[in-house]
Amino acid sequence: MDHAMDVLCGRVVPVKLGIIGVVNRSQQDINEQQDISEALKDEGAFLQKKYPAIANRNGTPYLARTLNRLLMHHIRDCLPELKTRVNVMASQFQSLLNSFGEPVDDKAQALLQVITKFAAAYCSTIEGTSRDIETTELCGGARICYIFHETFGKTLETLDPLGGLSMLDILTAIRNATGPRPALFIPEISFELLVKRQIRRLEEPCLRCVELAHEEMQRIIQHCGTQQEMMRFPKLHEKIVDVVTSMLRRRLPITNQMVENLVAILAYINTKHPDFHEASYITKSVMDNDVIDQRK
Repeated sequence: MDHAMDVLCGRVVPVKLGIIGVVNRSQQDINEQQDISEALKDEGAFLQKKYPAIANRNGTPYLARTLNRLLMHHIRDCLPELKTRVNVMASQFQSLLNSFGEPVDDKAQALLQVITKFAAAYCSTIEGTSRDIETTELCGGARICYIFHETFGKTLETLDPLGGLSMLDILTAIRNATGPRPALFIPEISFELLVKRQIRRLEEPCLRCVELAHEEMQRIIQHCGTQQEMMRFPKLHEKIVDVVTSMLRRRLPITNQMVENLVAILAYINTKHPDFHEASYITKSVMDNDVIDQRK
């Protein structure tokens, strides 16, 4: 009992608000359906008998009064700050609600307007007529122009037309085109094969240019979501972004195929070009000089 007294007085485990002892109903009392009022009387009689010095500071009624007092003090301390936070949040959300405008009566018309404004913003970003122009970095049509003229252009300038083509490759192609007989003149088929192989080297930088332009067009979508309508309908904005992104993704393989076809078209050698006429004149002149030397 002395140990229990020390625990209830807080000498064993000191706590800030103290320890309040209570006597709960036993399982036998519950089985016998003892009333709460009778249990409280038994609790009071037990405390008065065993711990008369601290009986008034223990028990279920004293615990209820203590918890109620602590709760009221906590509410009194937190209520002013809570009231201020509620007023600030109410003002913020009221301003946000006012920014959304009037209720939407015709949903179809509102949907058409939002999509139209998004499309107009996307086109204006590409054309450079948008009101919100970036001043820190290139974006939109300016970025695409930079990709074509700077990135892609410089890549083409660094390509060596004769890169990866050695004299041994040329001689091998000529010998393979002549078969078992030595040729007096350079076979045209060997020339076409070598030229087409060099032209195919343009395919990789062209496809890289398409990829960079595709990435920029996807990045433009994020710059078109700052309109008030987009902020008012965030789910609609997400859906529009998903649709446009998926559409651009579907067109990418088709664009790559078109670029590959263009490179294949470039591989056609137009022998009627003036440069070939000039080369034929040089060849004819060399052959005439050889004939003259033989006659001499």
